[in-house]
Parts: sequence; C-alpha cells; structure tokens
Amino acid sequence: MAKVLGESGRYASQEEIKKFRLFFLLIISVIAILGGVLGYLLCLQLQVRKFSSVTTSATVLILVCIIYLVDRVGFRKLEEIEKRRMAMRKGAAGENAVAKLLEDFPEDYCVINGLTTPFGDLDHVVIGPTGVYILDTKNWKGVVSADGKGGILLNGKPTDKHAVNPLVTRMMNVKEKIKTLCNLDPFFKAVLVFPIARVDARWGETGKANCIRDDQLWSYIVENEITTTLDNKAIAALAQAFLALATMDKEFQPSMKKKI
Repeated sequence: MAKVLGESGRYASQEEIKKFRLFFLLIISVIAILGGVLGYLLCLQLQVRKFSSVTTSATVLILVCIIYLVDRVGFRKLEEIEKRRMAMRKGAAGENAVAKLLEDFPEDYCVINGLTTPFGDLDHVVIGPTGVYILDTKNWKGVVSADGKGGILLNGKPTDKHAVNPLVTRMMNVKEKIKTLCNLDPFFKAVLVFPIARVDARWGETGKANCIRDDQLWSYIVENEITTTLDNKAIAALAQAFLALATMDKEFQPSMKKKI
C-alpha cells in the first residue's frame, strides 16, 4: 500500500459551495432589506399619512419591481452556480476513484491528493522509483481523442477549457520549485486520467501530457522502465518538498496512512 497524504476531491466543489452560500445570503439580505423598507413605508402611510398616496404608490411599485428583479436575476445566478457545483461534484467522484487506485500502489510510492500550489491545484501527485507524476483527473463521458495540434477532443469536439497546456505549465512551474527546495531533478510527467471515458489519444499525440484510462495507472507508472530510478531517500525528500508547497494551503491536512 502506498503512503497517502491529503484528501482527494477536496477542491472540486469547495469554492463553488462558498460562492453559492455567499451569493444566497446576499440575495436574501437584499430582499429582506427592501421588504423592510416597503413595510415601513406602508406603515407610515396607514398610520400617519406622512406621504401622499401617489408618492407612496409610486415608491411601493418601484420597490416591488426592484425586489422582483433581484429575485429573478439573483436566483438565476444561483442556478448557474449550482450547475457548476454539480459538475464539480462529478469531478470529485472521478478524483476519488483515481485516489482509491493509487492507494494500492507499492509501499515505496507516495501519493499526495488535493495539493494547492502557487501555480494551481494538483489533483494527485505520485512519487516513486519511476519518477514524479502530476495527475489531472477528468471525469468526462465519451471518447477522448487528439486534435492533431497537441490538444484533445471530446466526442470529436474541442473542450470548453484547454486541458493539456495548463497542466503542463503547472507541472513545469512546480518542477522548478521542487528542484529549488530539495536539489533533485527527477523525471516528471504530466498525465490526464480518465476514469470513465474511452481514450483514443495515443501517447505522444497530446504534447507533453499523456492521456490514459484509470486502469492503466499501474502499468504506466509502476511498470515504467526508465533508466534512472529514485531510491527511498530521494522519494522522501521529494515528498517533503511537495509538503512544503502544501504548507501554503492552511486547509491541507497531511494525514498519512503510512509514514514517509
């Protein structure tokens, strides 16, 4: 069993949940304030008749229109946030599935899940004798293929967001930081992992990041025949360097199932 640190899927819906709660509270607060003002004006009109009926009616109409607009626009926005949150939940399910497979790697491997770095979030980092692998899990449905330009297609169409280049950029930036922290320069590889999609993109067709199915993780990483392997001391030093990056994230909990 591999040494496992962090929690998979932690970032997949966290930010969207915060956005949903904050925006919901904002909408409710605005409606409550406007409703209070509306009730106050009606009380004044009924009790002391401080304002003319025309003025009161016009004010009430304006406030009702504002409340209506806030309700329509606000809750439409909440629906959009909720849709994104549901999509991220699906992504979290994929990350959890991959994390479960990584747990069964040999004991000389270290797996770090849900790592935030100054260069972006990393779903999984695998460190072992065969090198360092930066994994980005995509819980997509359909067929993943190469677009002939170093990118990927989903069901023959471009994806909404680029997947290959951002991952490679994060990996290269992290690699330079890790080299500075531990003075090691191991083999690094960016990998896009697809738990449920069919992968037709062959290795090398998608630039510096390969696309694989989750059932290929063992053969791709553990059975990778590279010329220079890492010993336990180097693996531990690299894991500690990644943990140094994690200290920048206050919510990261390096709970280990096995000590490094």
